[in-house]
Amino acid sequence: MPNGYTPLSPADTAIVLVDHQPGVLAMVGSLPAPVITSNVTMLARLGEEMGLPLLITSTRETLEFLGTNLPEIQAAAPKAYENRVARDGALNAFQDPAFVQAVAALGRPNLVMPGLLTDVCLFNTTVSAVAAGYRVIIPADASGTTTALADAVTYDRLRSAGAEVASTYGVLFELYSDLSTPEGHQAEAIASASVSAS
Repeated sequence: MPNGYTPLSPADTAIVLVDHQPGVLAMVGSLPAPVITSNVTMLARLGEEMGLPLLITSTRETLEFLGTNLPEIQAAAPKAYENRVARDGALNAFQDPAFVQAVAALGRPNLVMPGLLTDVCLFNTTVSAVAAGYRVIIPADASGTTTALADAVTYDRLRSAGAEVASTYGVLFELYSDLSTPEGHQAEAIASASVSAS
């Protein structure tokens, strides 16, 4: 692979969903809300149905205007939602000891980690994750912030910090690149269902 790139594998990758909550999504203007919802739901299903370690976190979900994680995430990954890390308000999730412990318990060096808002909670959490030694891959179409410009400059900063920026489909079909296998068939079905629902 070019530049020593190592493809993602289900054996070394986990999914972490950061603050996909209705009130946070309402602040996003860089991508349409249905696009983000569809893609983050696809990732939640990938974790729940394919057995990839999946961690969900939220911030200040007791505030009515923010709410807890999106209903689509709850429906797609009820087990992970039940075990979510509900943070009190630390914008950097790595400042929450419960989150740090939960990420370590995933036991994977690679974190596929979309989040809202890109330039706030996701940025701070990603920088800390990279500093802690994790490889972080951000599906940009399952993330977002107030403007497309804010997304663009934030992704530049995140790349400089050592994170990688990808797409949800790109991640899914990198993890399951052989569609002749049962796992490939299942991943393809998850992707196809997401397209049909969007």
